[in-house]
Amino acid sequence: MSDRYVIAIDRNHDGTFLDLDEDLAGHVLELKWRLGLRQPYDSIADYGMAQITLRNIQGSFSPERDQLDIGTRAQIACEDSGERITLFTGFISQVAVDAGDWSEGRSVIHVQDIQPWLEASPARLSPISNVGADTVIDRLLDGALVRRAAVAGYCIIDVPGHDRIDSVRVFPPQNLGRRLQEGKTRFAYVGDWWDETTSIRRAIRDLAESERGRFYIDRAGDAVFLNRHQTLVRGRLSATFVDNMKGMAYAYGDQRVNRFTLLMTPRELGESGTTLWQLARAERIGARTSLDLNLRFTDETGQPVGMLELERLGAAFHRNERGEGSAIREKVSARIIELGFTFLLVRLENDSARDVFLTELLVIGKPLYRRDRLELTLSDGEGIHLHGLKHLTQDLPALSDIATAQAFARYELARRKHPAGTVRELRLDARQHPSTRRLSLFDRIRISESRTGHIDKEYFIIGEEHQVSQGGAQHEIRLRLEPADLSRFVVIGDSVIDDRAEIIAPY
Repeated sequence: MSDRYVIAIDRNHDGTFLDLDEDLAGHVLELKWRLGLRQPYDSIADYGMAQITLRNIQGSFSPERDQLDIGTRAQIACEDSGERITLFTGFISQVAVDAGDWSEGRSVIHVQDIQPWLEASPARLSPISNVGADTVIDRLLDGALVRRAAVAGYCIIDVPGHDRIDSVRVFPPQNLGRRLQEGKTRFAYVGDWWDETTSIRRAIRDLAESERGRFYIDRAGDAVFLNRHQTLVRGRLSATFVDNMKGMAYAYGDQRVNRFTLLMTPRELGESGTTLWQLARAERIGARTSLDLNLRFTDETGQPVGMLELERLGAAFHRNERGEGSAIREKVSARIIELGFTFLLVRLENDSARDVFLTELLVIGKPLYRRDRLELTLSDGEGIHLHGLKHLTQDLPALSDIATAQAFARYELARRKHPAGTVRELRLDARQHPSTRRLSLFDRIRISESRTGHIDKEYFIIGEEHQVSQGGAQHEIRLRLEPADLSRFVVIGDSVIDDRAEIIAPY
């Protein structure tokens, strides 16, 4: 490719892309990739994906002929003045290969970030309270079933070459890179609304929304969480565009909101000694077998119930299902494998030579109930009468404090109640703007465009899409944008307090 792009596949799984045989740039026909948020004000990013189209006349990039394993890390980068700039990092999810006499002889490597794996991993968390979103996200990521950046040299049970404890290392506790800002809100309780269908990605989204923060996967493949103050603090301006863009998507008034409803859920503490789960009927446990039971705590409507304190796990075993005779106490057990906020994983073991019956199993503890949701609504009467009603409802499941909820509602209304012109997307040609390849998520830019009269407006980049074609001669960039709010809110030491255009940020 004429511009120096580097497309590397970590074939030896060592976590780097520096080996000479890992650079595929000479075979690349086209590159496409995207990462970041889909819409302004979203709290969690869309899936990051890439497509690497390769010339495959000789079959060098056919997975069944050459090493191209699913799950292998891949990276797209470029070199600028001797510096290597990472553009996208992910894992191979599938490979589509042309075949037949009339085929174009191409192989398309599809690459994804870790978010599909976060969506497939269940959210399981032990009781936790009075914490920020970053702490909970950190624990959730530790429990995610994700492919690690490096697997060479580490122990993988029952995999030849990786299963010799004396010759390989044990994986470190942290399974992926992360940069998590400290959350500004302390949540009284977290996870009491999760059920068996809640994924880690869904749980992270709930936390990011309740903090009014952002979660995304960056160009290096690391997980990033930004607290809600990140977009209020004046950051360094990364670029300015004045009538020199290839195109832009502009609209006036499309993002206004003059009535905002916030849904929050009050909690109520239950009494100690409450039965949170009880066995409905006797269960047979075979001889010399074990059985894992996942006990989910729910109320009479089927909604999850939290367990603040586990006081007792009671179990009884008998020779018959009616529970007659003396209870069996030897070679049988019920023990806790995992303690969650809304569940308990219990292992039942019968080491005897005869079948037994579990006739009693109950969990005693202190519950946490979620009560009917409260709706907090604020309106801008002037805006409704002048411009018409535009209503937005948000559900913040981790939020239980009314004062914080009111601050959130005031903030959302203040920043979006006035109709304004906004740029949703900026289209650029990297040949005219080579430095834009360095621009990435939540960089701050300034835009002026004469035809619309949109002058000196600042934005954050919330998403990016790229297409490189014609051997690198063309590189089209689409940047998805969100208005920067600093022009309306006061930052101490950086704002003019008596300027009526600025108000004190409500949170």
